[in-house]
Amino acid sequence: DKREILDTKNNELINLTVIEYKILLFLVNNKNFVQERASILYKVWENDSNFNTRTVDTHIQRLRNKLGKYKECIVSVRGVGYKFEDKEL
Repeated sequence: DKREILDTKNNELINLTVIEYKILLFLVNNKNFVQERASILYKVWENDSNFNTRTVDTHIQRLRNKLGKYKECIVSVRGVGYKFEDKEL
């Protein structure tokens, strides 16, 4: 299952997996607030015990690769998690 988001500046579609889409949506909905890896894991995977917090790191990396220059909007907070920040790009 896939989701698409529109890069309005370039008028291009960015194809995301459902998990990538859920992560992005969760971070955007909580913009400028640091989200712990465990919180992202709980919200996106609904606390599935088959995953660990490093799974989040892998999906964030894939999501950033797809976002191109917008990857800078997903900020790593060392030892804690991630947050979404609006940046002028």
